[in-house]
Amino acid sequence: MKRTLWRRVGLAVAALLLVLIVVAAVGLSDVNVPETSRFDADLGAIRALAVSTGAPLPTALRSQHVGRASGVPHALVVAGSGFGELAFDFNAYQVVYADGRTVLVDVVSDEKTQQEQFPGSEFDAAAYPRVQEALRRADATVVTHEHFDHCAGIAHSPYLDEVASKVHLTDEQLRSPLAQEAGFTPELRAKLTPLQYERMHLLRPGVVLIKAPGHTPGTQLVYVRLVDGREFLLVGDVAWHQDNIRLPRMHPRLTNWLGGEDAQAMAHQLRWLHDLLRTAPELHLVVAHDGAQMQDSQRRRLILDGLL
Repeated sequence: MKRTLWRRVGLAVAALLLVLIVVAAVGLSDVNVPETSRFDADLGAIRALAVSTGAPLPTALRSQHVGRASGVPHALVVAGSGFGELAFDFNAYQVVYADGRTVLVDVVSDEKTQQEQFPGSEFDAAAYPRVQEALRRADATVVTHEHFDHCAGIAHSPYLDEVASKVHLTDEQLRSPLAQEAGFTPELRAKLTPLQYERMHLLRPGVVLIKAPGHTPGTQLVYVRLVDGREFLLVGDVAWHQDNIRLPRMHPRLTNWLGGEDAQAMAHQLRWLHDLLRTAPELHLVVAHDGAQMQDSQRRRLILDGLL
């Protein structure tokens, strides 16, 4: 009787382990990136729209590092990458014009919200006020998407009433539940006029917004062309690491599921971005959380360090 009982227990444990192994294997696998992208974006049309007004183009792209979350499992960022760790860097970006006008892209998060989401993460208390001052001075402010680490700095800004008319969050971003999680209450959203556009939108000379839902419903890419001909594409969180684009390889299904992502849409976007590495190598793809890539860009003076 005891042998039969222990045999049954052993079989149950083995079956449970097998289920856990299968779940882990599936969860850490990724949605295949297709050979051909269905993402409907034409770089030639984007470039033409950027210069269509004939107005002066921006002179520089700057960034401000505000925080860092360490210890992020590599395997949850790039599927099949092993069990090392990465850091997520949090940056704001500023497009600068010769006449002093600026466009702010992504306003990171206030310290309280960041610590609630990433307990113990690094936060630069001296840098964050610079982002808030840049928000006050900006001619226009947009975000790549509605996650807290890209827009909570707007929701919790003491200057919101002052800057509301120049904050251009899209209709999809404002209607997303993620915006409310970032601090955009119904009362706060009522102060903002949603930006509505179909596929592409010329925000300012040299700055084009391109819809790219997938990571979130309101995700958009931000193309920037400078007067000296340099080009950038701020991809937000379509990729968390440059390897997502370079390989190309998604982050795993578990991450897609936990984040509520449209993995198929993101896979086609990654293929499009990967193809740009070959067809438009002069276009600098800027991955929001990849600190090593940002440091390399600043070392090469492609992106200037610190907001004006």
